[in-house]
Amino acid sequence: MLCCIEVALFVMSRCPDAVHCEGVFSQVFQTKDLPPVNPSLSYIGTIERTTTTGSTSVISSSIGAVSFTKTTTTKTTVTCKHGPMECAGNTQQLCFKKYFPDHTIWVPFVVTMNTQNFQRIGEPQYAREIGEKVVKSHYSSSNTYDNEGKKDLLDKVDQCSSGQEGFDLLVESVEHTNHHGVSTSCTVFIDDRKRCVRDGGVWRECPEGSSVADFVRSIREAASHLRLSLTSSRLFRWRVIA
Repeated sequence: MLCCIEVALFVMSRCPDAVHCEGVFSQVFQTKDLPPVNPSLSYIGTIERTTTTGSTSVISSSIGAVSFTKTTTTKTTVTCKHGPMECAGNTQQLCFKKYFPDHTIWVPFVVTMNTQNFQRIGEPQYAREIGEKVVKSHYSSSNTYDNEGKKDLLDKVDQCSSGQEGFDLLVESVEHTNHHGVSTSCTVFIDDRKRCVRDGGVWRECPEGSSVADFVRSIREAASHLRLSLTSSRLFRWRVIA
């Protein structure tokens, strides 16, 4: 079974280029007969770690001895280009994706945050409002909508967004972005290959085009290459066994 073509957008939640990019790929993912994809958002930021070392002494009067204990503390800080609200928005989107991992629901969550009131991205109440709206819309068309069950998941998203769990997700995401050497929002990777960049309101570094149809074609080509690779691998194993 063919699964799945990786489509990664390296973004910042309060960046206008990211908003445009995410809107384009929302259309890409809705294309009829699109090969299976695994979309992801990876966030751009700066990580700083500072380590402090302290010591405590304990004096035992009975034996006249002094003992010292050293303690080391590491503080991790994430800085986002558009300020703390952007870090909060990044975290909210990561947490929502964790608890609603199907891209047919978390992509609309991100796009609705972008389009309903972009300036409120990062506000906890706004994230909750959008989450409730998107979840209800997604499940109301089926018989699987369980109000209490989904409310519990949304509560977990809220807790994640405001706690250590969400911070850890943000750190992991920024580290992933840094590992790929990306610093511009929005940078597009398809099948783990840099495909295009949206920067300053224009597309650049897009030799294969930057329309919805162009990105769909790239995904289909990647799927075709993967299919051929899998077929060749199976033939090789068959020959070895034979």
